[in-house]
Formats: sequence, C-alpha cells, structure tokens
Amino acid sequence: MGTARATIEKKSAEKKPAADDTPQHSVRSQLKFLKPYWISDQKWRARLLLGGVLALTVAEIALTAGVGLGFQAALNALVAKDVGVFALSGVATLLGIGASAVAGNGREYMTSNLAQNWRGWQTKQFSEAWLKDKSYLRLQHNKKYAQNPDQRIAETVNNVTSSTLSLSLGLFRSVVGVATFSIMLWHIAPIMVGAAVGCAVVAHAASHWTGGSMRKIWRGLMDHEAKFRHALVRVRDNAKPIALAGLEPVEKETLTDEFNSLDEKRREFYKLNWRTGLVGSLNWSSASIVPIALSAPKFFAGTATLGGLELARQVYSNFYQAISWFPQGYTQIATWSANVSQLMDFHKDLEENKLDITQKVEAPKPAPAAVISAAPPKPPAGPRP
Repeated sequence: MGTARATIEKKSAEKKPAADDTPQHSVRSQLKFLKPYWISDQKWRARLLLGGVLALTVAEIALTAGVGLGFQAALNALVAKDVGVFALSGVATLLGIGASAVAGNGREYMTSNLAQNWRGWQTKQFSEAWLKDKSYLRLQHNKKYAQNPDQRIAETVNNVTSSTLSLSLGLFRSVVGVATFSIMLWHIAPIMVGAAVGCAVVAHAASHWTGGSMRKIWRGLMDHEAKFRHALVRVRDNAKPIALAGLEPVEKETLTDEFNSLDEKRREFYKLNWRTGLVGSLNWSSASIVPIALSAPKFFAGTATLGGLELARQVYSNFYQAISWFPQGYTQIATWSANVSQLMDFHKDLEENKLDITQKVEAPKPAPAAVISAAPPKPPAGPRP
C-alpha cells in the first residue's frame, strides 16, 4: 500500500510544472494587480495615511539637510574657537537631529499602520474567495491548483503589502533626496555630482550583472518552502491514517526529498545574495571615501574648512544614497516581484476554480421522442390462402 501511494504521489508531482518554469509576470501587470485596494471603500483612509507618510518623508529630508549645515557651522566655530557660535550651532543641530528622529519614527509608524490596513483588506478578500462555494476543498484535491493557500494568505499577503510600501516610499524618498542634495552638492563641488553619478552607474551595472537571476531563484525558493510546509501539514492532518496504514517510511521519504530540494535552492540563493551583498558593501564604502578624496586638495591648500569637508561628506553620502536606490534594494525588488507573482497565481487559481463551477457547459437536452399512435397500423392486405 505504501509503495502504491508513493508511486501515485511521484506521478502527480511529475505532472506539476517546476517552480523555475512558472511564467513570470510583468511589472505593469503586478502594479495593476495591487491597484484595487487604492480604489476600494478604504481608499480615503489609505490615501490620508499615505499623504502623511509622504509629508513626513519630505520633512525628514529637509531636516537632514539642515543638520548638515549645522555640523558645518559647529565645526568651523570649533576651529575658530568661537564659543558663542559653537553653542548656538550645536543647540540648533541637536534640535534638528531630534526633530528628524521624530519625523522618521512617525513616518515608520504611519507606514506600518498603512501596511497593516492593506494587509487586512487583502486578507479579507482572499479568505472570502477561498471559503466561497467550497473553493478550499476543490483547490486541495485538484493538483493543477496551488496546494498551500494558507501560506499565500498568512505570509505572502503580508510580504506583498509591506514590501510594496517599502519599495515605493523608498523610491519617493530617493527622488526627493536627489532633488535636494544635488543642489547642495553642486554648490559645494560640481565634480562630486559627476563622481556620484558615475559610481552609481557602475554599481547599478554590477548589481544587475551579479544578481540578474535573483528574481527567478527567489520565486523558486518560495515555492520549495511552501511545498515543504505542505508536506509537514499533511502529516499533521493525516496522523491517524498514516499511523494505521504504517505509512511513516513513505512520509519520511517525502519530507526528506522536499527538504533536500529546499536546501539546494536555499544554498543557491545564499551564493547569489553573497555576490550582490559584496557589491552593495563596496558601493556604500565608496560614499565615505570619494568626497574626502575629492575635498582633500582644497583642504590642504587652505581653501576649504573642516566644516566644509564634513558638509561635503554628509551631502555626498545622502545624494549617493538617493541615486543608489536600485542597487541597494536589488534583493528586495526581487523578493517583492516573487511575492506578488505568487499571490497573482493564487488569485488566478481562485478565478479558475470559480469558472469551473459557474461556467460549466450544459449537457445537450435529449431529443423529444416520436409521437406514438394509439393503435398500431394494420398490416397490408395480402392474398387470402
């Protein structure tokens, strides 16, 4: 009996498409898939929270720029031994740091609430669709559908909402940061703007070259995690039948195979993540070295102050961080895309299941039977014997 079950499960697994062969969704279709929440009955609450987050982001960047100017004034006063200016600029800088911290924490708090609201709305939509018309039962017993809807609803929805806000708000922050700090950096030293752009282009190309398959690998990793979890849940839910039939060896072999596949995909992801992480570390280290190297000649010549050197370093770092949004978030972009694609596939399964129920082809009606006369016709008269 155990051998028969193992053979059946092996054949059904061979019919399922491999995780790496799953069709990828375009970014445009993914964004379209995420749109319904922003036009739903929760849209005004969501838009107000989003507006507050954007306003606090702008305020935080403005305060960061002011803190840099405060550091410049404080350091120049320190070199000049001007106690009064040093005290005033120091107090102003501390106030700016405090205000920036309040704005940053407020932004994080509002973002978390917005993400949770979005998650609650999405969870309700998917839960209702999953429970409607006994879809949960049909999806479980039809191998063409995803076998881990619990993981989709409990984990993927949360990952999608939080990572979407993180990436989109990070992009907005980068745009505002580029507009703010590029002007400041141009007034300090135009050559630093060109150096930052050049380093960012190299970092972007290196990130894409080292992590080009990150999205595909992450998607496969998520699918293998889900399969392993499904195998564990199956043992838990079928504990009594497994014990009575003595299927422990079969389940043990299944769990071992699923984990080995997961382990292989996880180590593949670690290798790729190591390469992209190395590029990111070198990229970020350059943000501290380049401005000092470019400002050193003026400082040694006596045409730049210590405060100007510190201001150049801070402004360059903020500007470079703003234009390096893509290489810094390359892994996050890949995981976001994989999570959205997984949720889109689950939504497609629910829609196909609904069509299987509501759009079945009606069987043709039988043709009406011929009318039978009350009395059978008389046989033709023949010659009498």
